[in-house]
Amino acid sequence: MPFRDSISEHRRIWLGVLFSVAVVVAIVAVLPADKFLSAPDTDMIGQEAAWRAFAADNIKTGHFPLWNPYDYGGQPFLGDFQSAEFYPPNVVYLFLPLARAVNLSYLLHLLLLGWGMGFWVTRRGGHPLAGLLAGLGLALSGPVFLRLYSGHLTHINTVAWSPWMFCALETSWRSRPLRPLLLAAACVCLQILGGSPQYVFYIAIAAGIHAVVYSLIEPAVRRRALPFVAMVYLCGAALAAAQLLPGLAASAEGVRQDKLAFGFARLISFPPESLLTTIAPDFFGNLSNVAYWGRYNVWETSAFVGVTGLVLAMLAPCAAACRRWACADWLIVAALFILALGDHTPVFRLLYDYAPFFGQFRGTAKFLFPTALFLFLNIGAGADAVIRGQLGPKPLALGLVFAGLVTFGLGYAIENNPGYLESLWTIAHQDNQSYVPTANFANEQFLQIIGLQACHGLMIGGWLFLASGVSLLLAHFRPACRWAVLVLYPLEMLFFAEAHLGTASLADVEPPGLAKYIAAHPGDYRVLNRARPENGYFLHAPDLWGDNPFALKRYAEFIASTQNVNLQGAGQYMSFTRLPKIFALLRFRIAYAQNEQGRELIDNPGALPHALLVTNYEVKPPPNRDAILAELNNAAFDPTKTVLLESEPSPQPQPNSTPGNVNTTVNNSDSLTFDVETPAPALLLITDLYSRDWHARPLPGSVQSSYEILPADYIVRAIPLSAGHHHLVVEYAPASLRLGLIVSGLAWLAWMTTLVFTWRSRGEKKNPLTP
Repeated sequence: MPFRDSISEHRRIWLGVLFSVAVVVAIVAVLPADKFLSAPDTDMIGQEAAWRAFAADNIKTGHFPLWNPYDYGGQPFLGDFQSAEFYPPNVVYLFLPLARAVNLSYLLHLLLLGWGMGFWVTRRGGHPLAGLLAGLGLALSGPVFLRLYSGHLTHINTVAWSPWMFCALETSWRSRPLRPLLLAAACVCLQILGGSPQYVFYIAIAAGIHAVVYSLIEPAVRRRALPFVAMVYLCGAALAAAQLLPGLAASAEGVRQDKLAFGFARLISFPPESLLTTIAPDFFGNLSNVAYWGRYNVWETSAFVGVTGLVLAMLAPCAAACRRWACADWLIVAALFILALGDHTPVFRLLYDYAPFFGQFRGTAKFLFPTALFLFLNIGAGADAVIRGQLGPKPLALGLVFAGLVTFGLGYAIENNPGYLESLWTIAHQDNQSYVPTANFANEQFLQIIGLQACHGLMIGGWLFLASGVSLLLAHFRPACRWAVLVLYPLEMLFFAEAHLGTASLADVEPPGLAKYIAAHPGDYRVLNRARPENGYFLHAPDLWGDNPFALKRYAEFIASTQNVNLQGAGQYMSFTRLPKIFALLRFRIAYAQNEQGRELIDNPGALPHALLVTNYEVKPPPNRDAILAELNNAAFDPTKTVLLESEPSPQPQPNSTPGNVNTTVNNSDSLTFDVETPAPALLLITDLYSRDWHARPLPGSVQSSYEILPADYIVRAIPLSAGHHHLVVEYAPASLRLGLIVSGLAWLAWMTTLVFTWRSRGEKKNPLTP
């Protein structure tokens, strides 16, 4: 496989990159300062905007937040990988308005992904134009571009580094220099810091498959491929230890500490019928004028890579220069696509039962991205073959013409009889996997609309197959006709991208009624905002719940017990059917809920203060979770009078009708200061969630020399106090962060030293005066 290393070609590539960056910056500058390139009812407005604003605003004040008090009653922030606090490109949030920073991050990472794909194609010997087409296509493909609409910024951040990593690995296998290995390790580090551990895991699996296939077709690298992949991931993990170790420690306390239930883990497997989206991206509806009625969300199940892209990918194995590599890439595509199918093949159950970490995630449809990555290598190789006049056999072109006629005919049949879609919508609604109400399919007008949409998609795909086949046939006689396919491809991808853009305003993050009510009723309390549970930071009111997979397990079990839900199913998804009295323990004040008339506000004025003194307690040592939760849910239980502990406190509280006074100061998200005066030993009950990484230390003037934080009432914190004056600070300080910073610091020092050594060695070899 010829690897290009032309200085002139590299210069042209980097000039193109600089020009593209300038264009992206200009686009972001022209967009309104409060407009996001994501739809209103997606994760950008519901989650990511609040996280970015919370991190940036705290860092601007000199505080690096480790704990997020606004979601799930409080949860680790750095430990939630999606916070991406250590991700270097996120520095833009410190200097730009929020929406502009988000849009710039989106577009720059799409650019990074596209140019990485193009660079990989050219390193394999492809023409720069072929690399440009492959990179453009990947950035605008269904598995990537629709993440822009859905607001999955961390997903785009993470995947953007993958082509650079794979290209560096291939280079290191062939020539064994250190610099490509250093680049690959840095890319793994940036993927981890980018904020999507599921994509990191799936791309690592793809890297292993890539190494195995590469070893099969090139025996010379057989002893290096897999060991180099393992080395790169170990080094990348060490470089990212400052994020990785706190993330793993937080996961050990969270709802994802155990393997997911099989019924949950199997969800969002790629539906086989969604293969139709490879040639008709809007077959099941779209994101604008026709409701998407396929399974799950369209951004999870769109396999669109362009009809002309498929044509180019089919041409790749026909070119003698790259046939072996094209076949290898198709083999990797097939293996990854089987993984994307998830529960639709027996492979998923085997991996769920026996493969480490595989059962920690749901949504194997995300394997579509690494599948697309290797498919676009073939698209680049096919484009290179067309540019060089290698058009493949005439039967292939005739087959494309036939495929076009068949696809067009299917579209015409559906236009005349939308009932042909009945089996597909029946499949889509099994197990509630479609989010369109079943009643819609009894509506004749709705059936006509989706039938028309499906037929138009197939007809357009048919025309593109026909145009590609005819142009390739003609190119055997008139070579200039081959350019028709290369022109159609970017046009097809650009039209797809334009049709799937969404915008949202910063105003969409706040429900107006709730925001107005909170502003009129200031105080230290929590709300239950079912419309936007992750946006407590924008409302300046912490939320009782959230919508991300990093909820603390104790807390999820407590909430499940209050809603009469099986504790085995305690996780991020919860339907609140009741607001029990015990929610006062969490400083719950306002619920913003849906009723038959729309949204309504429910006020609960009995919220407890941030901290109070309690002198009565009961000890229920572990494992007594169920007994504690049962007592908490007992209507007679009063959290202001009694605290349920899991071990004996020291000193032991003494009953007292006047336990004393507490003054609470919230220093920042990770720290609180308490001034307490108590005439007798008591428990300082803090109505914030318990985590083992919260610690208390005395300040000058305290009667005690040390303090211990105990889990109280299963979910909150209690500190045993002796009689006297106490001045103490309670801080969130995970030991895993300190260890992670040390490991990362040493790893980056070794990385930089090795890089300098390799550059010096390279310079010495090029010095003609060196003997």
